[in-house]
Amino acid sequence: MSNYTKISEKYIEEIDANFVTYEHNKTKAKVATIACDDDNKVFTIAFRTPPIDNSGLTHILEHSVLCGSDKYPLKDPFVELLKSSLNTFLNAMTFYDKTVYPVASKNLKDFKNLMDVYLDAVFHPNIYKHKEIFEQEGWHYHLENRSDDIEYNGVVYNEMKGAFSDPEDTLFRLIKKTLFPETAYGFESGGDPKYIPDLTYEKFLDFHSKYYSASNSYIYIYGNCDMEERLDYLDKEYLSKMDYVEFDTTLKIEPPFKRPKYKSEYYSNDDVNNKTFLSYNIRMPEGLDTRYIMALDILITSLFNVTGAPIKEAIIKEKLGDDVDVTFDVEMLEPIISIVVSGASSANEERFIEVIDKKLSELIKKGFDKKSILSIINHEEFLAREKSFSPHMPKGLMVTLNSLTSWLYDDNDPTSNVEVIKYFSQMKEDLENGVFEELALKLILNSNNKSFVKLNPVKDYDLKEKNELKEKLKKYKDSLSEDELSKIVRETQALSDYQSKPDGIDALNSLPKLELSDIDALPEELKLEVREEKYKVLYSDYHTNGISYIKYYFDISDINDKDFSYLNLYTSLLLKLSTKRHSYYELNEIIRNNVGRLSFSLASYKKENKEVVTSFNISGAALDNKIDYFYEILNEVINDTLFTDTKRMYEVISELRSNIENSIVGRGSLIALVRAQSFDDYYSYLSDLAGGIGYIDFIRYVYDNFDNIKDELVNRFEGYKRLLTKKNIIVGYCGNNYSSFIDYSNKYYESLGNELNYEKSEFVPKIYKEAIKTPFNVNFVSRVGKFNGYFSGYYTIMQNLLGMDYLWDRIRVHGGAYGANIRITSDGYIGYTSYRDPNIDSTDKVYNEVCDYIDNINLDEEALTRYKIGTFGMIQSVLHNKDKAELARTLYLKDITYDIRKKQREEILEATLSDIKNLSSSFKEALESSSLCVIGAKDSIEKSELKFDDKRNL
Repeated sequence: MSNYTKISEKYIEEIDANFVTYEHNKTKAKVATIACDDDNKVFTIAFRTPPIDNSGLTHILEHSVLCGSDKYPLKDPFVELLKSSLNTFLNAMTFYDKTVYPVASKNLKDFKNLMDVYLDAVFHPNIYKHKEIFEQEGWHYHLENRSDDIEYNGVVYNEMKGAFSDPEDTLFRLIKKTLFPETAYGFESGGDPKYIPDLTYEKFLDFHSKYYSASNSYIYIYGNCDMEERLDYLDKEYLSKMDYVEFDTTLKIEPPFKRPKYKSEYYSNDDVNNKTFLSYNIRMPEGLDTRYIMALDILITSLFNVTGAPIKEAIIKEKLGDDVDVTFDVEMLEPIISIVVSGASSANEERFIEVIDKKLSELIKKGFDKKSILSIINHEEFLAREKSFSPHMPKGLMVTLNSLTSWLYDDNDPTSNVEVIKYFSQMKEDLENGVFEELALKLILNSNNKSFVKLNPVKDYDLKEKNELKEKLKKYKDSLSEDELSKIVRETQALSDYQSKPDGIDALNSLPKLELSDIDALPEELKLEVREEKYKVLYSDYHTNGISYIKYYFDISDINDKDFSYLNLYTSLLLKLSTKRHSYYELNEIIRNNVGRLSFSLASYKKENKEVVTSFNISGAALDNKIDYFYEILNEVINDTLFTDTKRMYEVISELRSNIENSIVGRGSLIALVRAQSFDDYYSYLSDLAGGIGYIDFIRYVYDNFDNIKDELVNRFEGYKRLLTKKNIIVGYCGNNYSSFIDYSNKYYESLGNELNYEKSEFVPKIYKEAIKTPFNVNFVSRVGKFNGYFSGYYTIMQNLLGMDYLWDRIRVHGGAYGANIRITSDGYIGYTSYRDPNIDSTDKVYNEVCDYIDNINLDEEALTRYKIGTFGMIQSVLHNKDKAELARTLYLKDITYDIRKKQREEILEATLSDIKNLSSSFKEALESSSLCVIGAKDSIEKSELKFDDKRNL
């Protein structure tokens, strides 16, 4: 420890951890250890990397440094780890001003392996030895034959083409550019496709040599490991071998504006009527205390985001747009607030600004609604004390990222955004002392550091940009000599050869390995007790910090598909409409004050016998001493919601339509996958109706025909409460206050009726190929088919092997798509999907050739073992206690027993190469009767040689 100087040490009660910071004496690297009982250990190394232009340099580096290093000279150790480790998190992230490399594992040996691979990757990457890495991950001229058109290709290039197809993403880039015209935040850290090809290999290397020094690093070690041993290792293996680098990465402050900025740009949309995005944006001062950042976040939520928020209501009532979305982005030195209205008219920009300023001024003079703000403070405090996390964001990583939001900008402040519960009592005092009004007046209303940006729709604007690019590349090709053309053809082939060449045995053996003995052969035993009360109760006795988690499942499997769509909309309207006793604003205020959460949803699941069950679910969480509020509000919402307020109903439907349309480009691969499977599978058909293309079609129908069908809607919705009956109920409870819960639950049960009369509609499976044309610049290509027979653990190994090897190599590495995936379900469906893909036909060809690949798989025992270990990593998850209870109930409802889970693990452990290759017949069977869905660029779909049963616009 003599190689470090301790800077600070603090026990933080709310994360139950000892947080210690150090400075490495030689390199001045900043290091934090966060010692706690969490066995899901997390290592993170971050660098301050403000972008220097729009070429995506920081983003391309994030991808590239994980493509091999001195100690691990594989072409893609990142993928090898994904398919052969027990990681619970493995990724890298490019932010506006930092690049972050986190890994996590519950297995100590694996954690140490991951930590070493990542440290060697960031400090000693192979980018200096292989220009092909830059060309593959960033960009290159692609020309296979001299007679072909020259194209740009590269993983980040295609990823950002997809990102720039999303109008909301495009808008936010413009907002940053207008608020930060003179500092790094004005650049696009992900990369603008127009400028990515300006990046040279030399500039790329120079950036790494300066910014990826230990002196510019922030290093975290979190969890229940020997911190002294880890610090010694870090020094001995890496930091002691490096020198201090004098290079200033300090983030600059944007000069104050004399007056707000205005900006107008365009995006592609076939529907140009009322599809403009309007935005009102404010740059906050740097160095705001955590207390004020939290206060601003709560204030913005109160004014704009909660149901019935006053300024949002004013904007909607003025008919300035379909939806209002407000974000407060604190992931930068000077945080920004963005108020965005979608579904607007370009002519309403001035009125939009006037409404916000006028309403905010009135509210400040009058004084904000203290009850509303207090309810949000209480709700946020509930969430902070709940300490929830997801499998996709481990608790330790959340702590790390929260810490970086202060430490990156102030070397003496690593914990202020980690330790937040203490501020809630202060904010309750601030509420009485006019602090919220003062913040709104000074930092929002009277600030000149604003921009007003609008994004206007133009039909076929994407084709205009594509034609401009095509012409640019044509001119470039025409300017080349025959020798220069031949050189590009040779370089294209050389890159392909590099990508195709397998790693040598020595390179593969360099990667640290686990053994099958490191695997727990038994699945985790989840707590679940089935209790027979007046109804069945699924009880999980997990410690929940005084919170009761309650869930009701009402089996409505006999619902017909038309009612399913309307019922799905019904769940979205509950809590958004007023009741006989309370306005929707008051109702949600009561919930925030007294109930942690209350939500309604439809869910379908498939049992082991392949029976599809549809359930109307009610989910909630409340402090043990406030369970009565949960039932009081639940009864009021179900029994007394005023569906007759059709004006308010239409506003909510407008908002839903806008939200789902704007989310498609971010979820395109999943939407396409579900859609492709929905043609043959009833479960997926319902999933498509609940959130996919089928739901989009339905919401648009309701929106476009609202005046004609609103009476029918009222009648339907008022009748749906009859679906909740004594006959079809199962209850879930997780917590430590069972006796009180069951008393209230029994009373609720007695209030239910017995009527349930619905006729299930017939589902007719078919094989179908559909293309959905969009203004996107990329494609999402999905193919799904079915096989008959037993689903064994062998398929999960194959899913790992195909996803992390075959599809990754053919579609991502060679094809340039941002991603590709495979999903094999226990009911016999095999689905392939690509993400932000420049191709359609060549990707589908990869799917169709999968059996040839399987037939030629040749793995030795060591390689097969790696895939087995990675499969266990793939199927495991680290869950919050409430989520463990949810999983236990789901497994029970699906009839997936502990023995079934145990057998699957045994099959994975015992699988032979022959077992794996024998699956080829199942893949062939699935391909022979498969459906296809492509969501993508109009011109790409029209050029495709695939035979579609239907081509339609989104």
